[in-house]
This record gives sequence, C-alpha cells and structure tokens, in this order.
Amino acid sequence: MSPSAALRLHAEIESPRPLRALAGEVTVRGWCLAEDLPAPPPVRLVTAAGILPLTGRSARTDVPQLFPASAAASQCGFVISGPLPAGVHLASLEAQRPDGEWQRFRQLTLAVAAPPFAAVLDEPIAQGTLRDRVKVGGWALSFTEPIAELTLRYGHREIECDTGLPRVDVPARFPGVAPAGRSGFQSRDFLVAGHGPVRVRARLASGRIALAPTKVVFSVASDENHAADLDLTVPRLGLAEDGATRPADLSPPDRTARPLNVLFVLHGSFASNSALHVAALANELAVTGHACAVAVPHDLATLAHHDRPAFRGLTFAEAEAGFVYPDGRGPDVIHAWTTRENVRLLTEKLRARHGAPVIVHLEDNEQQLLALILGRDFAALDRMGDAELDRLVPPDLSHPHRSRTFLAAADGITVITTRLREFAPADKSCLTLWPAADARHFYPRPRPDRFRAVLDAAPGETVLFYHGNVHAANAAEVRELYAAVVELNRSGPPVTLIRTGLDRVALPGELAAAAAPYVLNLGQILHHRHLPALMALADIFVQPGGPDAFNDYRFPSKLPEFFALGRPVVLPRTNLGTLVRHGTDAYVLDRADAAGIAAAVRELRADRTLAEKLGRGAVAFAEKHFSWRRSAAALANFYFSLAPS
Repeated sequence: MSPSAALRLHAEIESPRPLRALAGEVTVRGWCLAEDLPAPPPVRLVTAAGILPLTGRSARTDVPQLFPASAAASQCGFVISGPLPAGVHLASLEAQRPDGEWQRFRQLTLAVAAPPFAAVLDEPIAQGTLRDRVKVGGWALSFTEPIAELTLRYGHREIECDTGLPRVDVPARFPGVAPAGRSGFQSRDFLVAGHGPVRVRARLASGRIALAPTKVVFSVASDENHAADLDLTVPRLGLAEDGATRPADLSPPDRTARPLNVLFVLHGSFASNSALHVAALANELAVTGHACAVAVPHDLATLAHHDRPAFRGLTFAEAEAGFVYPDGRGPDVIHAWTTRENVRLLTEKLRARHGAPVIVHLEDNEQQLLALILGRDFAALDRMGDAELDRLVPPDLSHPHRSRTFLAAADGITVITTRLREFAPADKSCLTLWPAADARHFYPRPRPDRFRAVLDAAPGETVLFYHGNVHAANAAEVRELYAAVVELNRSGPPVTLIRTGLDRVALPGELAAAAAPYVLNLGQILHHRHLPALMALADIFVQPGGPDAFNDYRFPSKLPEFFALGRPVVLPRTNLGTLVRHGTDAYVLDRADAAGIAAAVRELRADRTLAEKLGRGAVAFAEKHFSWRRSAAALANFYFSLAPS
C-alpha cells in the first residue's frame, strides 16, 4: 500500500474488551470514519477462520462533536456480527478504501466459546412467517453431549422431529465438531394448527433440556382436527395470580458447621411421588451446606421434572461403579428410601464399600402393598421360601423376609407416619418425617374466575380436583370418587372432576362411561410445579378412602398440597384424618366413599360460610404442621446422631 493511498482513519471499538463471544456468535460494535471520505467506509472483521462483513449502521451524536468538519461523523456507527468457530482468534478490523483495498485500523484477540446448543430452522424458510401445512427442517447441534430427542414448539403446539440427517454446510461453520455432518432434522409430520414463534427444544443424553430460538414464526390457521373458523390467535386466557397470598420470603437457614455427604437411594425414577419427598429434603439439606446425591434405578432424564435441583442425580450403576462428592470423599450417610429389593441390594453393596451408616425410610405398609399387587394373602406369601419369593417379588417391591433383615441391620429408621413404627425393630432410633408442599409453588391462590367462566358448563358448577396415579392399591377408592361425581351430577348442579396422573388400573367400563362427561382428565403433568395453577381451579379437594391396612400406614403426598392451596379438604378418618379437626381444619368422613363424598360436597356447596372457614383452617394447619425446612433440619440432626464424627 503506498502512503498516498492510505486513509486517515479514526475509530473506536465499544464492545467490552477483552472480546469474548458466547455461543459461537460474534458481535462487535463501534464507529469508524475517514477524514478523506464524505461517507463512512465499509468495515469488516478478519480472522484466519473467516471474515465477518458489516451487518449494520447506526447514527452517532457524540462523534460529530469530536469531528465537527466530517460529514460522515453522524452515521459512522457500525455493527459486525456473525458466527465464528470456537477458539482464540487474532482478529483485525479493516476499512475499505475507494480503490477496493482494505486497510487495518485495529487488531485484537477474540475468544469464541462454543455454544452448548445451537439450532437453526431453515427449510422451507429461515426467517419470517410460515402459514403452510408442510414439513419443516433445519439443523441442531449440541457441543457437550448427544441429542436424544428433538421437538419444535410454537404457540401451544409441540411437534416431534427426526434427527441425525446429513448436512453439508454445518461442518464448515463448526469445523472439528464431529456430529456437525449429521446435525440435520426434519419434522415427522406436517405442521398442525397453531400460532407463535418457533423454538427448538432438545432433550440431551443426560436428560438436560436445551432450547434455541429461531427467526421463524408458524401461523397455521387450521388442520383436519380444527375448524377453519376456530381462531387460535385470540389472546390467551391465563390462570392469573392476582390476589395470591405468596409465602413470605424465608431467610436462608444457618450453614452447618459439619457438612455431610448424603446419598439417597430411591426405588423409582425422579417422576415418582417418593422422588418429590427425597428431592425436597435433599434441596433443603443442600441449602445448609450438605452435599446430597440421589441414585435412581432408571430414567435419570426425569430429573428434569424438578425445579432447580440442588443435588446430584445419578443412576444405580453410577453409584455402584463408585463416585465421589465435591470434597473427594464418599457418602457419610446412606438413606435407603424404603425396603424395596432394588434399594436393598444397592444399599448393602454401598455400605460394604463405604462403611457409612444406613437409614431406611418407610412410607407404606410394604406387606399390604405386596399382597395387593401380587393378588395374594400376605400370610401365605410370608410362609414361602426365599427361592420361591425371589421369583415372585419384583425389584420395586419389598421381599417379606429380606426386608426384615434389612431393617434389623439399619442404623436408624425414618417413617412418614408414626403408625409405621410398628414395622421398625424396637431397638432402632426412629424419626417421623411428615411430608410438606413446596412453598415456592404451593400457597393460597384465588380461584381464576375468568378461566372458570370458560370451563364451567353451567353457572354454579363445582369443580373437584384429584392428582395422582391410579394403581392396584388405590383403585377401589378412586372408583368411589368417580361414583360420587356421577351421583352429584344426577341429583343437583353440575360437578366436574379435574384429574391428573396415569391410570395403571382401569375403571369398570360402566362407571367409566357414566363419569366420562364430568371428568376432565389432563393426564400426567411432568413438572410438579405446574400443578398449583391447575389446582386453583378447584372449589373442593377430595382424598377418597377409608381406614384399612393400606391407608392407616400411609400419608398421601397430595394432602399437604391440598391444605396449602386454601380450599376445603374432604378426607377419611385415617392417617392424617385422625389428627385434623372436623369442621375446623378439614371435612372428615368416617369413610370417604361415594355416599360420604357426595354428602360432603352438597353440604359445602350449601354452606359457603363453612367452606370458607375450612379453606382458612386448611392454610393454618399447613403453616403449622407442613414444612420441608423443619423436616430437613430434624433429619440432619438425626444424621448427626448416627454418623461418626
């Protein structure tokens, strides 16, 4: 370049320095002008990995004050943006001269971090609004772990995609990233009716969820399941929070002076009810400084169902293979969550390796549960030999003989309700741990009347709510709830039952058909924190059942959540029903069967004063008796009494 051809450039880079680009996307902002030119020159960013051109101009009010004689000063702002591969690059900022040559005015170091997840939708369009019912595609790339599942979300819709399709362009953008060449995806089906910006959602191999926005909006008016005159673009009617009595912010608990490494061994996945209890206790223990891990036998990906877990999730195989806590040690305490066979087997292996004290938790009459599920009398099962029982008892239930040996060898026992102490050896230290509700989400909420106005079939409708799975142990009592709903609709104002959960045991065909018009079954709600907004639709909560060998020893985990929402709770005189005051804390029935439930609902509908009293009483009872923080503090003290110093 001859001296006479050089531009007299003035420039400033205003992006934070040192320059760091996250997720592979580089953006550099600043200004540049040449004293010799009437207009700002084109600029670019040059690296060995690629060149990023000028992408935008911006007006400047400050530069004209520095260069009042320059006509270009007011429009000399620039933006350069685009992708660069991960790594540290020596970058030059250059301005173009009138002869077409480029002149460097800044040189700097640019660090580009690989995005944990990147995705682009580009078939049939890469930006704008798509209104056609077509299949769509693009590419998605995780830089940390494989993609297990990919979906597209827009409006209230989610459509599945096939992954692993070839892409010839993505490797050039991400050189050295092995999966880039097979990062393509395509929707399995044509778009269905729905409206909204599109996001790419990936479930990764670890179960972690990753999201990436796109520049595309889907606006499909109708499909074969939606009439053309159905307007899906109207404003969404939400489950409003106005008037909700949120809990007061809890001050952080004191940090423990003696942090423990705690391992919970859970009999099911993180989608089970038991996992709600374990996760809540582990989170509270972690807040005080204890390191917690929870081992599950399968479906580690279900950890994503929990809101901001503060503990480590791992599989039984990972726990057995050996793992260490952040301090480099193993567990100080092993808390076996029930005497189920899969839990017992892993716990005994871990105790032999680590020498840590073992606490066993009881939450059900395991003997009755085994008898109900196998359809056999427990006394007959108990008389069988171990070899025969080994063939009969599945891994997720308790072996009649081996579970007793397991309890006898435990260093301590925790129980969900005092009655379960009957199964604990008399010489064992025992702690009763009542469940609670997650105070971040379960608190008194007003009824969303605007939403109810759309939901209700007729004025004066009553809504009941029941969440939980139906299985062999509770199928009979859930049938009573359905029968009560049918009877109430036959003899008075309409009643709707909102249900969530899975039905592992079907209702009798005649009852199912009779109840179908009055039941809104929402299926399984994967994220438990989404339940309270739905529960707020209810006027009354009902826990069906009655005293028996199953109910007397359990504590339904939904009850603390019922009480926390501030609605009248109808429940039988068993487990918690033996401790609450009828007419003050709840509506207590000798048996919450079809006749009893129907009578209770009629009385509460007719007596609004009583209903309001019971709603207030439920909240007061919950505040006094249900607290995961208090339960976790008691549990930590129990651990200290058993764990060696």
